[in-house]
Amino acid sequence: MQPRYEEKTFESYFNTELDRLASIYFPFGQVQEGGIGADASGFFRSRWLWRHLDYPYLFHLPYEGANLREVADEMEKHLGREIKNIPSIKANLLFQYKRPELITSKLGSEWSHWNQKYFRYDIYQEQQVLLAHLALKFGGKALVLYASPALEDVNDLVDAKKRRCLIKNTNFRPASDLTGHHRNTYIKAGTHSIACSEPEWLEQFDLLARLEQLEGSQATENSELIVQFAKEVRAAAMENDTLGKAYQSEIQAYVEAEIERFPLFFSMLSMNIFRELSGVQWVLATNNR
Repeated sequence: MQPRYEEKTFESYFNTELDRLASIYFPFGQVQEGGIGADASGFFRSRWLWRHLDYPYLFHLPYEGANLREVADEMEKHLGREIKNIPSIKANLLFQYKRPELITSKLGSEWSHWNQKYFRYDIYQEQQVLLAHLALKFGGKALVLYASPALEDVNDLVDAKKRRCLIKNTNFRPASDLTGHHRNTYIKAGTHSIACSEPEWLEQFDLLARLEQLEGSQATENSELIVQFAKEVRAAAMENDTLGKAYQSEIQAYVEAEIERFPLFFSMLSMNIFRELSGVQWVLATNNR
């Protein structure tokens, strides 16, 4: 049966706790996506942004449109200041959130591996191909992970949120471990997984401990790291058989508007499009704050 909570609720609670427990930065377009937005015509409707653009009559609707390049120029400056103020980046993290099924019947295909109720989620091959490609592409510079809660219902979820132990109740699995499998199963967080259909024992993955072990490079500025990472993700997305056409279509308007002249802003926009189409959350691991 499906746990009685929404995947988006888990994702929101998870991100909030991760921000509290680790040296993490959520790039523009992720946690701030509700504050600033662009429609297909390239008009921005954020009061915050209008103040930065020095437009009068901020609280009188309707607003006049601003040229997208003017917006991009202002956002490039803002992002540059913001990124300089965060600690040096150690690695990129890409999370694929999964709401699992809870299997309580002996008729479950994987019951013999556990002999008790267990959680499982499906691995969609189109999605897995992209995640495995990114994991291979970035190596130790990025963690590409599935994150799936070991919680049965919304009461458990809210309780874990209140006690700030949601991460401890989440099963993590590097995407590279799941190539060739169509499901992953587990009984609780903090234990191993068994990936199927040909069963494979996968050792426990401790996210917070892994983040502590990461060693960042001090030689490259944050802005350069972000721009380069986004560029490589764009390339991978456009090469992907499933995602490529849609991704190219979504980003084309910004290319035609020459927003690539603003590399930080274009990087954030392109990563936000990647998240919307793939469901993959982008997070930056930084040195201690």
